[in-house]
Amino acid sequence: MAQSAFVAADLTAEPVDDSESHVLQPLLDRCEDYHQVVYGRPALPDQARNIPSQRPPGLVPGQGHLFALRDARGTLAGMLEALRDYPAQGEWYLGLLLLAPEARGQGRGEAVLSAYEAHVRANGGRLLRLAVVERNTAARRFWERVGFQPEQWVGPIEHGLRWNRVLKMTKQLGPPPSA
Repeated sequence: MAQSAFVAADLTAEPVDDSESHVLQPLLDRCEDYHQVVYGRPALPDQARNIPSQRPPGLVPGQGHLFALRDARGTLAGMLEALRDYPAQGEWYLGLLLLAPEARGQGRGEAVLSAYEAHVRANGGRLLRLAVVERNTAARRFWERVGFQPEQWVGPIEHGLRWNRVLKMTKQLGPPPSA
């Protein structure tokens, strides 16, 4: 079993090396609802393998983070992709938090986010950023419910077969808990 980065409810976040990102493809395939909303099509056969190459240029090694979220049986139940110190020192960009359809609606998303926030704070992060696609209303409600504040609408931006407006959102993080 891989070393865990953090634990949330019954899910363990295991780091995934960029060269192993293909292990996330079965999850992307199961999340067709998400891909239809954002991209207007199912996940491409090599979508997971391409995650690292879709990051912004100029990142240093180790700045991109990819986690497999596994349940107690070791089943891939979700993923989290993020960038450390992007776009600025102390600001972390949450590119994707995706749970399998059968893992949703049980408080796991909030649990993963809470554990990830603690991980970010413990590693010097003070602000989380993300962008949510306008037509992904369920995701926007989730991010607002967990404390993210709207910052700015941008786009439309091309995503697969769709052109989407996206809402940039931020969440200030408090200091890490005292030891």
